[in-house]
Amino acid sequence: MLFNSVIFIMVFLPLTLLGFFSLQQLKNPIYAKLFLTGASLFFYGYYNPWYLLLLGGSLLCNHGCSKLFELCKGQKSRRLVLIAGLFVNLGILFYFKYFNFFIDNCNMLLHTDWNIEKIALPLGISFFTFQQISYVVDRYRNDAPYYSLLDYACFITFFPQLIAGPIVLHSEFVPQLAARKNRKPDAEKFFDGFSLFILGLGKKVLLADVLARPVNAAFDDINIIRYYIDFPTGWLIILFYAFELYFDFSGYCDMARGISKMFGFELPINFDSPFKSETITEFWRRWHITLSRFLTTYIYIPLGGNRRGTAIRCRNTLIVFFISGIWHGASWNFIFWGLFHGFGMITENLFPKLRLPWAWLRKVVTFLFFTLSMVLFRSDSLQTAGLYLKRMFTADITPYLSRLGNSLQLPETFAITKLLQLKAPELVEPFNLVVFALLFIISCILIAGPKAEEWLCKKGRTRRGLFLLATIFTWSLISLSQVSTFLYFNF
Repeated sequence: MLFNSVIFIMVFLPLTLLGFFSLQQLKNPIYAKLFLTGASLFFYGYYNPWYLLLLGGSLLCNHGCSKLFELCKGQKSRRLVLIAGLFVNLGILFYFKYFNFFIDNCNMLLHTDWNIEKIALPLGISFFTFQQISYVVDRYRNDAPYYSLLDYACFITFFPQLIAGPIVLHSEFVPQLAARKNRKPDAEKFFDGFSLFILGLGKKVLLADVLARPVNAAFDDINIIRYYIDFPTGWLIILFYAFELYFDFSGYCDMARGISKMFGFELPINFDSPFKSETITEFWRRWHITLSRFLTTYIYIPLGGNRRGTAIRCRNTLIVFFISGIWHGASWNFIFWGLFHGFGMITENLFPKLRLPWAWLRKVVTFLFFTLSMVLFRSDSLQTAGLYLKRMFTADITPYLSRLGNSLQLPETFAITKLLQLKAPELVEPFNLVVFALLFIISCILIAGPKAEEWLCKKGRTRRGLFLLATIFTWSLISLSQVSTFLYFNF
C-alpha cells in the first residue's frame, strides 16, 4: 500500500488510528500492540501477501537470536549466535537483491551461461534487514535489552517506516511503545503530524512526480541521450533528477514522521536540508541520516574509524561508501556512485587547504558534485552513464531544450495548452518552457527555504499557513489519479 493513494489516506489510516487509540484505552496494552502489528502486516502484504512469509521468517529468526543471547553466557557462544544472525540477514538480502547481479557477473567473467529467473525484490528488504542487524549487533554488545516477540514485531513492522525508512533503532521506538503518555491521542501532536504528512504528500505528488516526467522522457530512450542531449539540456535534466530524488525521498520521510506523530511516536529525522551543505562530509551528515548513522556505527567504527592513521581512515571510508553504493542497488552504477562520493570525501579530508573561500561557492560546488553523481545513480548501465556525461559536456546545441517542456503535460495547464493549440500554436512551446522554468524556480526556492517542520513551527498555525496546507492537501488528492511509487522502493 502506498502513502500517496486514496485507499491509504481515506480508509486505512483513519481506521488504524481509530482502532489503535480505542484499544489503548484498555488496561492491558497488548491488544493495541497486536492491532498495530496486524495493521502493519496488512499494509506490507496488501499488494503481495507472499512477502509476509519473508518478513515473518526474518523477524522470527532475529528474535530467536535475541533469545539465544539471553541464554548464552560465554563469549564464544554469543559470537556464534552473532555470526548466525548476520549470516541469515545478509543471506536473505544477498539472495533477493544481489543473486541475479552475482550470476550475471559470473557469466561475464567466467564465460558461463547460467540462466535463472529474475528474482523479485521484496519491498523494504534493505531497510528492515539493516534495522534488524542493528538490533542483533546491539544485543551482542549488551547495548539492547531482550524484548518480547510482540514488542519486537511491533518495532520492526511499524508501517510508517517499514518500506522506506528511516532506519529506526530499538532505543528510539520500543520505549515510546511502552510510555503511558502515548495511550491517549494528543490533539497537538495529531495536528503537527497531519500537517507534516500533507507537506510530504505535496513534495511527492506535486513536485517529485512532475519532475520525473522530463527525466524519464530522456533516460528511458537511449536515442534521445545519444542524439538530442546537449550541454544545457543535459545539466537541466540531471538537476531535475536531483530535485526529484530529494523531494521523493524526503517527502516519504516527512509522511512517515507525520503518520508516526499522529500515533504518538517520534521517528528520527532523515534529512536536514542537505543541499545547503558546504562539503561532501557535511552533505552525508544531512542526507539519509539514519543510513549514514548505521554505516558509521556498525561498519566504519568497528573497522577502526579514523583512529588508526590516515591510510586506514581512507580505506574505511571507501569500504563504507562501497557498501552504501551497493546497498542502493545491485548494479555497477551504484558501486561507482558510492566510490565517487567516497573519493570525494577522502580528497576533502586529505587536502583541507583546497577549501574554497566563500560559503555560497562551497555550497554550489558541493551541490554540483552531488548532481554530477546523479548521472550514475539514474542511468541503467555504465555505458548509458558514460554517454550521458559525454553529452553533458558537448559543444553541440540541439533543439531538444525547446521541446523539453512538452514532456510535462500537466493537467493543471491542459486547458491553456489546448487553447493555445487552437488560437496560437506557435506559443505552445514557449508556454511549456515557462511552466518548466517555474517548476525549476519553485524547486530551488523550497530547497533553499526552511525545513518542513521549521515552517510548520513558524507558520503552520497561522491563517495563511492553514490555507496553504488545505490547498496542498486538496491539490494532492486531486492529483492522485496518477499514483506512482517512491524511488527508494527500488533500493
